Amino acid sequence: MLKKIDVYILKAIIVSFFISLAIVSAVMMIGDIIKIYDILFARGSSLETLFKILLYITIFLSIFTIPMALTIAINYVYSEMSNSSEITALRSSGINLYRIYLPAFFITLAIFVFLFYDVSFLAYKSRLNYKNELEKTFRNKIYIGLKPDMFYNNLGGTLWVEKLSSDHRNLYHVFFADKNEVFIAKSGILNDIKNGILAKFESVKLFSKKSGSYEYGRFKEYDLAFLLAKGKKKKGISTKYMTLSELYNYYKKTKDKEAIFKINKMISLSLSVFPLSIIAFSLGITFSRSGKSAGIAISLLLFFVFYILLMLGQSLFKSKGWIIPIYMPNIVLTLFGFYIFYKKVKV
Repeated sequence: MLKKIDVYILKAIIVSFFISLAIVSAVMMIGDIIKIYDILFARGSSLETLFKILLYITIFLSIFTIPMALTIAINYVYSEMSNSSEITALRSSGINLYRIYLPAFFITLAIFVFLFYDVSFLAYKSRLNYKNELEKTFRNKIYIGLKPDMFYNNLGGTLWVEKLSSDHRNLYHVFFADKNEVFIAKSGILNDIKNGILAKFESVKLFSKKSGSYEYGRFKEYDLAFLLAKGKKKKGISTKYMTLSELYNYYKKTKDKEAIFKINKMISLSLSVFPLSIIAFSLGITFSRSGKSAGIAISLLLFFVFYILLMLGQSLFKSKGWIIPIYMPNIVLTLFGFYIFYKKVKV
């Protein structure tokens, strides 16, 4: 009998998990797609490029969507079982809540193993691949958009060229204007750089606005960068896109604090499924009559609390150098989860 019940619960959680994962992933991707819509769907972008970018976004977001989907799935399945009196019937048959939760625990354990691999090796490399693919698409958009005797307005200013080479990299008789400067140049060449394009112009006459006045100058050479995103550049090697093994090797050589922080953050993110799972189960059988929307809202709130605590732990690490606060969300939610689970067992 117990095997049939286990299979029944396992199937229900797995189906709910994948449905929740698809919905949550789609919702979370909307924000990213809106931000890069003009680049993603620019003329000249291929379906292959579009597919790659969406795939990379999905893989990176999975470090957030997988725990969220698991929480929703467990909460939903057990709240439905409780609402239809299946939990009551099982407990009346002598099956305790520990045993009823067991199928969810095994699902949680399996997802933990995958999530740890995902967080440690797949997600951040996908984020790097996404960034590289987006940069290529951004450059391609510029090269395709440039036309002789036509104004191009998608570079933070307006660019006009009289003539172009066949590959659109060599420009002749150039005009450029933005809110701070206007210049004309005899020629220019576009070079691919990290995060965009560097334009090198020759024989430049420049008018610039500074402190309410205008300045004029002539330059033999003048460089202008067209970047996908602007931000502060950090000196040294970035750990942003490193896998777990790369971070570990880098830490052994450098004792870099950022590397050890990221290693522990990966572990903390992976462990999040355990407290979220036990809380989702306990709340599912507690608030079963509140409806599906209440279960989803509770699950999302749990996830939100987890990441608020994680950000707090990150701040404490950066200010004090403490590692333990990185695990604070897991500690707090685990204690809360065991408390409400214990209260239900004693009922």
